[in-house]
Amino acid sequence: MSGRTAVIAGGGPVGAVTAIMLARQGWKLQVFEQASAPSLVPSRQDNKAYRLNLTSRALNVLKLAQVNIDPIIAKQGKLLEANMYKADGTTMRSVRTPITQDPVCVRAFRDEVALCVINEAKRLHPDAIEFHFNTHIQRVDLDRQTAHVSTGSQVTEVPYDLLVGADGAASAVRSALQQIMPDGYIRRYRHKQVYSMTQVTPSNAEDIPPHAVLQMHIFKKGTVLWDAQSSKDCRVGLTLPREQADAIGQGDTAKIVKLLNESAPSLPGYARKAVLDLVQSKPQFYPIPSWTHLSQLHGPKTVLLGDAAHTMSPVLGQGLNSGMEDVAVFAQCLEQQQGNVDAALPAYNKARLPDIQAIMTVNEVIASFDVGLASQDQDAVHRAWLLGNKLLLGLHMASRTALHKAAPSMFGGPHLMGVAMGNSAYQSLTSAMYMDGIMLAGGLTAAAALVVRMMY
Repeated sequence: MSGRTAVIAGGGPVGAVTAIMLARQGWKLQVFEQASAPSLVPSRQDNKAYRLNLTSRALNVLKLAQVNIDPIIAKQGKLLEANMYKADGTTMRSVRTPITQDPVCVRAFRDEVALCVINEAKRLHPDAIEFHFNTHIQRVDLDRQTAHVSTGSQVTEVPYDLLVGADGAASAVRSALQQIMPDGYIRRYRHKQVYSMTQVTPSNAEDIPPHAVLQMHIFKKGTVLWDAQSSKDCRVGLTLPREQADAIGQGDTAKIVKLLNESAPSLPGYARKAVLDLVQSKPQFYPIPSWTHLSQLHGPKTVLLGDAAHTMSPVLGQGLNSGMEDVAVFAQCLEQQQGNVDAALPAYNKARLPDIQAIMTVNEVIASFDVGLASQDQDAVHRAWLLGNKLLLGLHMASRTALHKAAPSMFGGPHLMGVAMGNSAYQSLTSAMYMDGIMLAGGLTAAAALVVRMMY
């Protein structure tokens, strides 16, 4: 395997961790990232950046890659508190997680994680990994196993033995594969909503908790987000339908200001002031990440990981977590096949695709409760599928919660938290949903048969 070269498109967290995992197996890595080198924190003018959840799923992969994330852990303030509130102010979901040296969840910006992993990659494998920033993969020649990369006006051909697409939702590698795949290879569904975030400096710093806090306050057709790690590190965000965001951009803010003043009764005063200031600043709004479904995760000498393989809504916080898990599964398949790429790729697809399809299903169903999908992307079949899965998920949540409360020693709670915060297989939730549906259908059928028998 010595001397074999992998080209990685994308120098974010997933691409950088992939470089580390492959370098450990003797590969030489060329990592190309079209953006500049990541910064530790976003600028005050950045209305797009938001923190991501790194749960046990991602943290276990970082530990496996021997990546030291102590600087990220130190920022959490020894506690992570996350709360979601209904429109009437009552609590929908609540989590309080102590932050130790071996945490189950931390929050960090994408670039913050990327910078940490890139620095660790350079420390761990200085001779095996090269990062190239401001460098775009312009075209991929799958037949010649060559990537055409451009830096400014200069274009260079880079040969590879393995091409890794970790270049996000607008993946150039995925686009190249799409040209040789059958119809139906890729499906997309969009959110109805857009969002904007901004950094704030509250005047009453003593009211801000000294630890990591995430609050989501739902109101009519939108959500206010409060995301802080201390009084010196606070961000506020707003999600809205596109038409309301456009009105704000045109200076028509009276309706949304009135709505925000009358909504979200549990929203702290400092957060309410911050979101009202955000509205008055007429910020830029961005589409909420939507869904990209693929029927296959690989092609000739090519593998797709992370958002390049499965873009999803941030509603469950599983985008980066599932991407990190992709890396671990692929690295394991490659090692089990002793570096044989042609054998490892289908093995990875077989091992990973069912779990990815499961989380995409759950993610889409949950997001449809909270913010909705764009109707123009859905045909009657998809709407029926979505409704059926919403009913199954609701049944699973209600029945498992009731059984767990009635007999906690006999029945576990809903699988959702194990998926969202732990590292349970994504399929465990969909399997439980379908099993609960079958049991209910069986119970109803038996009851109906008994009634008929009693009548006759």
